[in-house]
Amino acid sequence: MKRIALMVLAGVLALSAAEWETVQITDEADLWSTDPILVLDAQWHPHILFTQWNEEVHIKVASHDTDLWIIDDVATVSEDFMPYYSIDVDAQGNTYIAYFDLVGVGNSDLFFASDKDGPFAPVNITDDELFQVAPHVRVSFNGVPFILYAEALTPDDSMRLFIGSIDEEGLHSPELIAKNVYQEEYLGYDLVFEPRVLISPHVFYIGDDGYLWHVTLDEDDIIWRKEPLNELSSEWPSAVADPLGSFHVAYDVGGASIHYITNMSGTWQDELVSDLGDPEGGNERPSLALEIVYGGYLGIGNPHVVWMHADAEGPYDFYYARRPEDNWLEESVFVTPEKDELPGYGRYFALDAEGYGHLVYHAEDENYVTQIFYARSKEPLIGGITENPPQSTPLSLKVRGGAVCFSLPQTGLIRLDLYDAAGRRVTCIASGAYPVGEHSIPLNLAELPAGVYFVHLESTNQQASAKFVVMR
Repeated sequence: MKRIALMVLAGVLALSAAEWETVQITDEADLWSTDPILVLDAQWHPHILFTQWNEEVHIKVASHDTDLWIIDDVATVSEDFMPYYSIDVDAQGNTYIAYFDLVGVGNSDLFFASDKDGPFAPVNITDDELFQVAPHVRVSFNGVPFILYAEALTPDDSMRLFIGSIDEEGLHSPELIAKNVYQEEYLGYDLVFEPRVLISPHVFYIGDDGYLWHVTLDEDDIIWRKEPLNELSSEWPSAVADPLGSFHVAYDVGGASIHYITNMSGTWQDELVSDLGDPEGGNERPSLALEIVYGGYLGIGNPHVVWMHADAEGPYDFYYARRPEDNWLEESVFVTPEKDELPGYGRYFALDAEGYGHLVYHAEDENYVTQIFYARSKEPLIGGITENPPQSTPLSLKVRGGAVCFSLPQTGLIRLDLYDAAGRRVTCIASGAYPVGEHSIPLNLAELPAGVYFVHLESTNQQASAKFVVMR
């Protein structure tokens, strides 16, 4: 049966403007820096992937630790390079980067680089006669990097979507997951993993009908199942999985309006976030972030979206919206009539666990040279943040003396998971049948980097979460 999303016409209201603190990351008089994308590590430090070019084209990463910005060179690429690249960070702070580059006439390969074992050293992970483009690297909940990419026999043939994992030997066991990919131009796709499942990739892409599609692995039948999610001319999906296993996607419709779709209620429901008043302008390329609510219950909060907005005769500026209740609240982030603020092709907006927003873009300086800028909201964008866990939680869950302690009111099955500050599952601490009464399970803190963590306990009839901090 064809499953189409239910459209919910949520209202859009004005939002009192949040203030942002902006830092210029690059300052090169003769090097143009462009197309930044962003990821936060477990300590909420930003890592920014961008392109820098003049006579040569380089891919670089800017990382922020305490008060310092460190810029590392990742690779030198060809003059025909296109910045459809991606970046992710694992729970230990290791950075993973994927990009593609032309290596011959009609031949494009995928490259992978990591600083896990030392400085970035890119490796060609396809090295064949095929045409592969636009890789998305994402680290699964068990710490394995996966790559989603498009492939064709030649640049003139039909593109298809593939996914594979990365190990010491390179790209491992790539699988074809979708043939019905939009062919006329690249309109984006995204990859997320379902929490509490060892390996459960979910891909959101634009089909050859122009609609938004979802494909995932059916573990029972061991086949990839896909479904259309709307009947709208969709572009640039940005996806997030919440800790409870629901999925959230922001996308634009024809470069004119921003939409948000989720399956939290059990069926896909679509909402209008922002509609364009000026038909000659544009609302494009949204980036989605999600509140993760901690305390007595590990759940999700409100969605937050940033996107590119332009009036008929104006440059591109950023707009931001969140939905605290039934209505979307909208505001401009920056309004600069003289110049564009432009992000890269990927995730450029994120929320940390305290609710602060993080945003990256490029813009021209006073000498008309493009530079990379990083902005952080001066106050949390999330309302009602609980700075400290409650004094008591269901199941008396707490972390004490290197152990997770809890009390069960009855015998039953439990599952105890560890999450980092970004809401990503680090590991399953314990699972199985446990008797009634008090329990203490050792937690290996020595293997955890410094930062904020949460344990989440599910029993037969209750759930609970507790926050703790690892300091070095």
